[in-house]
Amino acid sequence: MKRAIAYLLILSVLLSGLAACGIWVGNEYRSVTPHSEEPYSEPDPSEETPPPTVHNEEELRGAVLSMINDWTEHGIILVEAYSGNIADDLAKTVQYATKEDPVGAYAVDFADTELTGDASEGSIALNIVFRRSAAEIDSIVKVKDDEAACNKIVDVLTSYSPALTLRIQTYGETDFVSFIRTYCLEHPEQVLALPELVAQVYPEAGETRIVELHFPYPDSREEMRVKQDALLTTLDSASNYVCNITGSVERVDRLCRFLTTRFSYTFCEEEPVMPAYSLLCEGKAHSLSFASVFFAECREAEIDCRIIQGQRGENAHYWNMICLDDQYYYIDLMRSIEQGSYEMTLLTTQELEAEGYVWDRVDLPDTPQPEEPPEPFRPTEPTEPAGEHTGPTDSHTDEPTEPTEPIEPTEPTESTVPPETP
Repeated sequence: MKRAIAYLLILSVLLSGLAACGIWVGNEYRSVTPHSEEPYSEPDPSEETPPPTVHNEEELRGAVLSMINDWTEHGIILVEAYSGNIADDLAKTVQYATKEDPVGAYAVDFADTELTGDASEGSIALNIVFRRSAAEIDSIVKVKDDEAACNKIVDVLTSYSPALTLRIQTYGETDFVSFIRTYCLEHPEQVLALPELVAQVYPEAGETRIVELHFPYPDSREEMRVKQDALLTTLDSASNYVCNITGSVERVDRLCRFLTTRFSYTFCEEEPVMPAYSLLCEGKAHSLSFASVFFAECREAEIDCRIIQGQRGENAHYWNMICLDDQYYYIDLMRSIEQGSYEMTLLTTQELEAEGYVWDRVDLPDTPQPEEPPEPFRPTEPTEPAGEHTGPTDSHTDEPTEPTEPIEPTEPTESTVPPETP
């Protein structure tokens, strides 16, 4: 009996072991791995990064800037055998790091330091209040110069991203607001709207600076792309309408007629946020819209064209300058619509000035001088014997003229008698 009980105990242990490792279900075997929870252990202090130790002003500045770039709100800097006046250097370092360094000027709202000990052996407690998040600092895009910055801005504009922060290594005083507005107007096929741009530069002076740009759009990114597709359809129609015309004058003339006669417009006084879409998809006529669309179509047709901004009377106004057969002219499609003239109308500087246009003509090519008007025709008075009057003759009249009587020959005078022949 005891032996049977022992066998049962052994069998029970074996089955318990199998249950712990796995079970049989039908003809299948499924493995079950028991959960094992690791016991909690305190972090090893040796694995933490020790605080930096500084010996001079250069190392002190590097340590503070490193903490700003790492978004360290509270940090300790050790001082050891410091060469220089630690108190003065600390004040200058905080001023530079928060006001003159690009990242510090952009990201830091306030910084406070407390020195314990002295220059031979001490420590600095650094407390930083950030106005930017760690993610915002990490998202800064580094570029070499303004040209590279403009290329990156174009990428953001065409993707309708809402913001961009650039660290420009060699800042060249580019007016990025003007660049963005001009690019949007000249490339409606790529950028649908003129964003209400907000731009900030940090710091105010210096070779390297951070430029923060925000692009508020009137609609969501998805809605902007839907409208962009609708606009591209119409722009392609205009391009196809003129693509088979060979002469530049003929292409411009056909393009003018396409834009002025294909659509029914209502006049819009307020400057549109989406100039090309407003004109071609909503039928709202504004000089800015005409100038933008005409420029884009001329570029597609390989015709030299510019957008001109100025005033007509007391109102802001936009029009174009084009080059045809090596001569420059102005074209104002808004003017044509207002006057009911749908053909190409080439205008000169003098003609625009006479109509009250005002604009900056610096660096703009000259237009042809208007031809002098011909002198009015004044017929000369006929010479008639006194007391007689002869009316003008009509060479095209069908009335027969009275025959004139033959003139009686006069008697020859002595001077006209021929000498006798021998």
